[in-house]
Amino acid sequence: MLFLIALFLAFGFAILFDKPLKKYPYVFYVVAVILTVSSIILAGTDTHSLPEFVNNYIIGLFTRGAFATALWYVVMFTGALPNGSESIKKLMPIRSELSIFTAILTLGHNIGFGQTYFVRFFTDSARMSGNQKIASILSISMLVIMIPLTVMSFPVIRKKMNPKLWKKLQRTAYIFYAMIYIHVLVLYYPMSKAGRDGIFFNILVYSVAFIGYAVMRIRKYIVIRKKPQNKIILNIASAVIFLSAVTGVLISCRKDIPEKISDSEIIHSIVTTITTTAVSSESTSLITSSADAITTVTTSSTITTALQTDSATDNTTTDTTETTVIDETSGTSETTSATETTETVETIVTTTETPETEENTENNIYNEVNTEVSESETEHIPVWEEDTQPEETHEESQAQHSEPETEPVYIYRNGTYSASAYGYDGDVYADVTIENDVIISISAHTEESDDWYFCSAQDSVISQIISAQNTNVDAVSGATYSSKAIMEAVRKALESAKN
Repeated sequence: MLFLIALFLAFGFAILFDKPLKKYPYVFYVVAVILTVSSIILAGTDTHSLPEFVNNYIIGLFTRGAFATALWYVVMFTGALPNGSESIKKLMPIRSELSIFTAILTLGHNIGFGQTYFVRFFTDSARMSGNQKIASILSISMLVIMIPLTVMSFPVIRKKMNPKLWKKLQRTAYIFYAMIYIHVLVLYYPMSKAGRDGIFFNILVYSVAFIGYAVMRIRKYIVIRKKPQNKIILNIASAVIFLSAVTGVLISCRKDIPEKISDSEIIHSIVTTITTTAVSSESTSLITSSADAITTVTTSSTITTALQTDSATDNTTTDTTETTVIDETSGTSETTSATETTETVETIVTTTETPETEENTENNIYNEVNTEVSESETEHIPVWEEDTQPEETHEESQAQHSEPETEPVYIYRNGTYSASAYGYDGDVYADVTIENDVIISISAHTEESDDWYFCSAQDSVISQIISAQNTNVDAVSGATYSSKAIMEAVRKALESAKN
């Protein structure tokens, strides 16, 4: 997105300031120097206190070289425009001045990043990743090409050179343009494969722009040198080559997709699920049938008891008898309630699961029922109901009457919690595992453009946090942004884990 914004600004700048740039070029060069010095200073300054939009889309235009790259695209695109077109008439006269202005801005980006990467490349290249080494080599090579061409673009120097020699040397600019695109791909390729947000779109924009330029420039060369009568075939071929090249780059840079589950694994999973469901259904059916049989017996006994009890009471009196029955097959208890009036007899059978800690309560209900039933009535209660009453041991009685133990109160919930924080130029993510208010483990990864700083800080900061059990630890020297981002991400994860 940043390069797309830079392209609009670059073309707008070239179109709006073409005449002032041609008339007062050195004023623009001075402005470019000021912007370059500012970029170098900002590259080594902590700007995280500023809004993210300012960091990414204003300061980032210069420190990351996006605006300079877009201006280079205007310079090279001008050479691919059809001769005699209005666009080339407007942009070609300022091409030399625009190149010098752009080269000065490019130095700001190279010096800002070079004070880290160039120094590291020559002093500690073993700690650099492969793509960082390639990017550094490309940057140095581009400077070797750009600086002499920029010097030769000043009118004073150009007039002193042989025109043919000058033109031959200027053709090395095509190598410079190609290196810009390769440099971008080298840096963005691993991030795109990892699925970092926005990177694939950036590669799309760069590919359309640079591959489109290459196709246009080759087409223009063929038109000028070969002068084909029918340009339809040339145009079709150009379009096919452009689409094929862009598609090929995008396919190679797409995010890695996890391997698919094999068909045999899917079939095995389905068969296992069906078998488990069938077994569970059969078990449930057997348990339900047993429960229904016990309920039927219980209901019959209760109705018999209620009818015989009814003969000893007044017709308008309501008598309720509750009997607790233990289900021997399932280990649960059932409570039956028989209520009779002069007109109806209702039987209510309720089945509940009662844990062992409630046995004392059930025995109390049983005793209360027995005291309400007369001696003549107890002979109607089936003997098996009395024999199945659980006996209460001395240890169970003490456990039931003792007070429950107080469980410890934890600040955090157990589990793994994730959070992120902004590092140098991207998010840092942390996964924190907590068990009984203790940080067991921490894993982290980064989306910063340069993971060297993160890797330098990761082990030290994480080990300190686990050891101290808090995030107030020391940052690693030289990787302050990444260190603080890890601490902040862990802190946010802990905050989300609070009860």
